[in-house]
Amino acid sequence: MKNSLRNAASSISSPVERRLFAEYGAVFATTAVPPPVIIFADAARVDAFQASLSTSSAFLGAHEIRLQAKALDALLAAASEMAGQGGIITARAADAGGRSYEDTIRLWTRNVDRGLEHWQQLGRMTGEQAVSIRELVPGDQVAAILGLEETEQLFFGTFFDRSILFSVAAPGASQHLSMLAFDVAEYADREVERMLGRHGWYRTVPNDIPHFTYLGHQEATLPDFGLHRIERTYTERMYDFWTPDLDRL
Repeated sequence: MKNSLRNAASSISSPVERRLFAEYGAVFATTAVPPPVIIFADAARVDAFQASLSTSSAFLGAHEIRLQAKALDALLAAASEMAGQGGIITARAADAGGRSYEDTIRLWTRNVDRGLEHWQQLGRMTGEQAVSIRELVPGDQVAAILGLEETEQLFFGTFFDRSILFSVAAPGASQHLSMLAFDVAEYADREVERMLGRHGWYRTVPNDIPHFTYLGHQEATLPDFGLHRIERTYTERMYDFWTPDLDRL
């Protein structure tokens, strides 16, 4: 087994990091530049990392996205080959590619605020508890929310029946911060999925079907890098995801 994922796994220092590594850690197997940490502590660290990368931008459909240059080159090659077959690969939204730390905070806070309001209305949480959670710094807030979900079954996902991580990445943990993730508009097209895989892009986050990650490896070799394939069924279709094989790391 190659060492990239194992090295990242060996750096895990808390239950929260272990959970986030299980969710998003496949990115450490990339042939591009992986993130230096499992979760960035703040915007300054994200900005410094992104500034150190070789990046480029391009329009895929109506939206311009920025990614690590190696990842974007592979994505454009896939889109070009797809176009030659009469198909398209386009960005799902304006933030389908690289994101800032502030972007991840905004998305996270939206779900946290909705969840706090929901559980207060149901009498499962006091106003004082909600205020104390809102005042936490992001890292501590992530731990608090995941703790409430595990111990109290107070879920912060979109419909309040699943973990918040089914709806949004924790601040500082999103693969989009490493500029190695792309949300595909044509995610249900099997030929798009196959074409992206030919060029090193794979699904790696089981709760996010449109989300693909640039790994840069041939699919047959992914187990050599500490990944294993899992299957999930959504709307009567089976999807494959490559995630860290924690039992081997």
